[in-house]
Amino acid sequence: MDLLGDVGAADQLTSARAENAVLTKKVKELSQKVKALAVENQALLAEVEMYRKEGAIVGTSKSTTSAGSNVDATDGTETPEEFLKSGNGVYPSDPAVTLEGLHSNSNPLCCVLHPDDTMLATGGADFFLSVCQWGGALAPTPDAASNVVKNAIRLRCSSPVIALAFSQQSLGKELPVIAAGCMDGSIVLAGYGNSVSGISGISLTPSNDIKFSKYVKDLAWSPIAPILAAASAEGTILVMNVSQPDMEAGSVTVEMIQKLHLSGTVESMCFSKDGQNLICYTRDTPYLSFFDVENGFEQTKINLNKTGGSTVGGFEDHVSFAVMDISLSPNGKFLALATDTSRNIVIDAKTGKQIRNLYGHTNDGFSNPKIAWSSSGQYIFGNTQEDGSVCVWDVASASIVKRLEGHTNPIRALFASHLTDTLVSTSFDKKVKIWLNPM
Repeated sequence: MDLLGDVGAADQLTSARAENAVLTKKVKELSQKVKALAVENQALLAEVEMYRKEGAIVGTSKSTTSAGSNVDATDGTETPEEFLKSGNGVYPSDPAVTLEGLHSNSNPLCCVLHPDDTMLATGGADFFLSVCQWGGALAPTPDAASNVVKNAIRLRCSSPVIALAFSQQSLGKELPVIAAGCMDGSIVLAGYGNSVSGISGISLTPSNDIKFSKYVKDLAWSPIAPILAAASAEGTILVMNVSQPDMEAGSVTVEMIQKLHLSGTVESMCFSKDGQNLICYTRDTPYLSFFDVENGFEQTKINLNKTGGSTVGGFEDHVSFAVMDISLSPNGKFLALATDTSRNIVIDAKTGKQIRNLYGHTNDGFSNPKIAWSSSGQYIFGNTQEDGSVCVWDVASASIVKRLEGHTNPIRALFASHLTDTLVSTSFDKKVKIWLNPM
């Protein structure tokens, strides 16, 4: 037995452990410094943005109109009436319901509430569309949540489901159809209804095949007509009219209205509140596109580098961020934009004027930024790639007033009701949470 060799090995092990402890401590210190620098960087970016705007104001204040009068030199950041006062403190913050197993052992990738908030639909990496009556989980019994999961309807799709949208209740008549967008580029239309045992649902066979060559990015229904828009990573938007489904035959008539071909991936889209415009963002462009539905889908561009009609700092065509998610405010006047540069932006939905810039979270080009409005329009919800929290911004003060803790991994999707104070989140911890107002 080599006692000296054993002692030497033990000494080396002890030394290695001590060195590892020192390095671990150093890594933690450096991580804290990196976070501090990240915060400082966001502050500097905001300051740079302010100086650029001031430069734009100086330039425009010297201009005159053709009639010789002074051009309005405001930069568009004047505060709208809606955001003069801080919010009233009412927003969903209680994780009242946690649903596990809606997609077995797979992650739920998207979520949406029915227009009347009674049904919750989620899409998962397990290829399934799941629809449940989530309110049953509020019953004062220990198995209430598990029973909701057990009674959910599950419809298998051809690949992971990454986008969902319930049809809107338009003109007083409901179109009982939900659209699901999949990773393989297919669009699945499902019909649903109420039965004695609960909700029922079937996959519908469309009269025309609906499929892209690349994966689906987003889905949106018109608020005033049975019109569905579907966007893909190939840069195409399909706009179609969907008829009332024949539930007995399991079929639905789909009529193509328009096919739009854009310059890049369509990251997100929504309809305006009056249904007049389809609003979308295309990757690697500095503008939002507004397509006039009633006038041949004529395109109007709103440059995101402009405020109040003036180019910010002369960078009209510069692309410094991508808009990854778009959310229309409950009153239809504003758009919330989630970007891949740790910055969320609130703009006027008609003029494109920047109203607020929201910071304090982290979302880069490798994250999945999501954004949603509270039903009052006073707060905005967003995710952060750092952890599983939901950031709550007070729009008036542009500050984070709360971080909703509950998920153990980053959030994949958010959906907030405009009807009630209800927020849904799905996470890479494989859970779905429904947040309500505290009792």
